[in-house]
Amino acid sequence: MAMDPPARPSSSLFDVYLRLRPSKTGDARFLTVEDGEGSHPTHITIKPPTDDKRKRAVERFAFTQVFEEDARQTELFKGIGVVPMIEGVLGAPGHHGRDGLLATLGVTGSGKSHTILGTKSQRGLTQMALDVLFQSTGEQLVQSFYGAPAFTSLAGADVSEAHMFTATAFLDSMYGDNQSESRFSRAQTPMADCSSFITNGGSRSNKIPRPSTLPQSPSVHDIDIPVDENAEYAIVISMYEVYNDRIFDLLTGTATKNKHPNLKRRALLFKSTEQSPDRKVVAGLTKIICGSFEEALMVLETGLMERKVTGTGSNAVSSRSHGFFCVEVKKRDAKRKGSWSSSTLTIVDLAGSERARNAKTAGETLAEAGKINESLMYLGQCMQMQSDHQAGSRNVVPFRQCKLTELLFSNSFPSSTRTAHYHHPQKSIMVVTADPKGDFNATSQILRYSALAREVTVPRIPSTTSTHILASGPAKSIGTCSGRSTPSGRTTPSAILEELDAANAEIARLTAEVEIFALRLVEETARRKAAEASWRAAEDHMQDLEQELRDECFADMEAAVDAERRRWQFALDNEQDSQQAHLDSKIDVVIKATKAQMRDEVKVYEDPDPELQDRVDELERENEVLRARLEAKEREGQLKSASPVKKMRVLKPKKWEDPEGGIRMGLED
Repeated sequence: MAMDPPARPSSSLFDVYLRLRPSKTGDARFLTVEDGEGSHPTHITIKPPTDDKRKRAVERFAFTQVFEEDARQTELFKGIGVVPMIEGVLGAPGHHGRDGLLATLGVTGSGKSHTILGTKSQRGLTQMALDVLFQSTGEQLVQSFYGAPAFTSLAGADVSEAHMFTATAFLDSMYGDNQSESRFSRAQTPMADCSSFITNGGSRSNKIPRPSTLPQSPSVHDIDIPVDENAEYAIVISMYEVYNDRIFDLLTGTATKNKHPNLKRRALLFKSTEQSPDRKVVAGLTKIICGSFEEALMVLETGLMERKVTGTGSNAVSSRSHGFFCVEVKKRDAKRKGSWSSSTLTIVDLAGSERARNAKTAGETLAEAGKINESLMYLGQCMQMQSDHQAGSRNVVPFRQCKLTELLFSNSFPSSTRTAHYHHPQKSIMVVTADPKGDFNATSQILRYSALAREVTVPRIPSTTSTHILASGPAKSIGTCSGRSTPSGRTTPSAILEELDAANAEIARLTAEVEIFALRLVEETARRKAAEASWRAAEDHMQDLEQELRDECFADMEAAVDAERRRWQFALDNEQDSQQAHLDSKIDVVIKATKAQMRDEVKVYEDPDPELQDRVDELERENEVLRARLEAKEREGQLKSASPVKKMRVLKPKKWEDPEGGIRMGLED
């Protein structure tokens, strides 16, 4: 029986579409599109090259739909279900929207960026989806300038601890001079091989370009999506990348780098927050409220300028990270102005898988390739688990093995709590791109874990004894018989064929793991050498730092001792000055008192000189003797006169004065 693409059950994570790019090489084509029974093909077959020495099997893969090389962007946009996805994100009247995820996967150089971002002359799925969103909401978009009630309510309703800005304020901070107010414009979209950030070497000009340089086709004006007439909408955009299994914001890199050139980017966390306990979100993102399609394109290109890209042997502009472009559609009742409901359209441009031998990577680029291939290997395991779910398996999808699968699949399952309303699982679409004449090994590996179904045909080894047997007719399909003819003509049981199929798959898986482990070994060796060098540098730095600390401590101690010496010397000088001032004040008091005594003729009694005192004593004795003689003479005279009324003679004491004028003394003294 033929292998049909299975219908997408509720447990399936993705609708998977295959798009083939026109090949520019002259190599032989190894991929063939089978004619489908319906309106579009769904199956392909890949055959190993004729010079293949490993004699690998012919493989057949089933997809939801296969788009061949002549498919246009409009056909892809409408054919893969982007329009119903946008309709689900906007939500039915009176109901919340449903999250949507659109991702591209493929080998490097297979046309992923062309599909998702377009070219210089043609829009990609991202621009077309944005155009449909803005033309559908139209006049129902709220005003988002600073101070408007809508801006305040939007900032308060955000559950991811984001930094929210209006598009005008954000672009002015990035480009300056209020250029966004004068003209909504941007440079050439950084897409594929003709992007502006590629031609400028990844640098961004400070001059904001014009929107007229953007591609205007294909047009989506014929697409009409009904919206809730009683609701008002707001569109909030954020961008980030997964680089080396770490999440980095793409809308803060340039502004932060301009202000702080030596500041490294800070990785963000994918976690539950207080306002979102049941669903993880990327916390701390920069989110921009856009009021028009032109503003959204400018924000998109500003973020793309910051994405990690480099040139390799396989692709001149190879993305070194997985890019996420998130469009949040906020919705609430226009009259009641209640709380905002939120649904998100996430567009993911996955980095292409590459082989180190072909890409000629080394050093940091090789380590980046190892991380990319490792994350894509985990993605392949999750998508293979999807096929197992379709077959009735109940195994849990291991999407928490790396940041990429956790971001892609964490919202793909229903979740509800007592404190939050029920969340529908997101609608997911995967577009796998492939080059029919490109690298067979890398392309076949991508197809193995991305296809919805797979069938293997055992390769045949021609020989002289079996040529007529092989020429007798084509081999039957695995699903139509229980055995298969071998070159010897014997019948091989189907169990052996299944075992061989499983062995081939295991060999391919182990080969991929060996390559990844080899890259990881190189990366870990480089990290160990860097750590040892850093350790030695740290030891030298610690020795220098210790010597500097010793010198600094010595200098501080010397300064402290000198300061203490100066303090005590100052205190001693102050004390001496105080004592001298006190002594001077006493002398001043004495001088003032002496002057006052001299003015008021105050007698001053001083201790006489000992010799002078002896002389004074001698004179006093002589004075006493003379006084006694005088009194005796007076008595004699009175007795002689015998007159009672005769006036008695009064002897007045004579004062003695010092010749130098220092001492003045009377006889009574």
